[in-house]
Formats: sequence, structure tokens, C-alpha cells
Amino acid sequence: MKRKILYVLSLGFITLHCVAQKYNAVYIEAGGNTLIYSVNYDRIIPISPQFRLAPRVGFSYFPYTSKNNNRDYTNIRIPLELNLLWGKTQTSQNFIEAGFGLSLIGLIGGYKTDSQGNITSEIVNKNAKIGVIRLGYRYQKPKGGLMFRAGALIPVSQDEYSGQKMGDDIFYRIYGGL
Repeated sequence: MKRKILYVLSLGFITLHCVAQKYNAVYIEAGGNTLIYSVNYDRIIPISPQFRLAPRVGFSYFPYTSKNNNRDYTNIRIPLELNLLWGKTQTSQNFIEAGFGLSLIGLIGGYKTDSQGNITSEIVNKNAKIGVIRLGYRYQKPKGGLMFRAGALIPVSQDEYSGQKMGDDIFYRIYGGL
């Protein structure tokens, strides 16, 4: 009798192990929210056999030298997103991805110049926020391994600073990422 119970319990464990899914992903995105690259982390949260939530946070850093005043700046970008994944079954590896996000962009360093072009000692610290909607395709095996996604980001809102630097035509651009 004990062997039968142990046998049934071990089958249940093996079944759970076979259905187990990798829920964390760390990846590099080319293009996308930060326009150049970003290192990202997202977590898959199953909400039904076909639907999953995937919150995401990323980080991008690249130095920038202004040709106007010959000063170096630090450009930091942080993409935040909440995506909904739809797959046909619980074991799907192909998903339609849709979501919304906020790209936080910080420009730090350098010096301000006055109207005559003289350098002042004040350090520049500018922040921009751009809201986006993501639509795309995602390939991710349930047991882990290669994760690939491609899609379009549609900017839907921006603050005053990003409007000055990128222009109002940002609302007419759709940019992608891999």
C-alpha cells in the first residue's frame, strides 16, 4: 500500500516538473524604447492558460559629447513596461505581445552655456518621459533558452523636454526593436 501511494505521489511530482516554466528573462534589446540598446529583466506571471503578464524593467547607458559646447554628458535611459502575452495553450512558445510603458531618460553632466556661448559652472540635469504602446511578436520556450521578440513601439505621450529635443513629430514615428 505504501509503495502505491509513493508511486502516485512521484508521478504527480514528475508531472509538475514537466509543466514547470521559466518565468524570468534577462535579455538585450536593440532599438526599442531606448532607441539604441538596453539590458532588461522581465518576469512572466501566468493569469490563465492563454494569457500572461510580463512586467519589464531595463537600463541603458551611453556617454554623449555635445558638438555645440564640446562637453561630455551621461545619458541614462530606463524603460518600464507592462505587457500582456497571448499564446494558444499553456505550453505555447509563440505569443502576441501588447502593452504600455514609460521610458525615463536622464541627461546628466556637462555645463550650461549662456547666450554668448560662455560656459557656466552649473551642471545640466534634464529628465524626459515618453509613454509608449508596444505591439509585437514574442518567441519564448516554456522551459527557458532563447527568447526573441520583435515589434513596434508607438509613442503616445511626451513631456515638454522630450518635445523640445525630439520634436512633436515623435507622435508620427513608429520605431521597432529586436
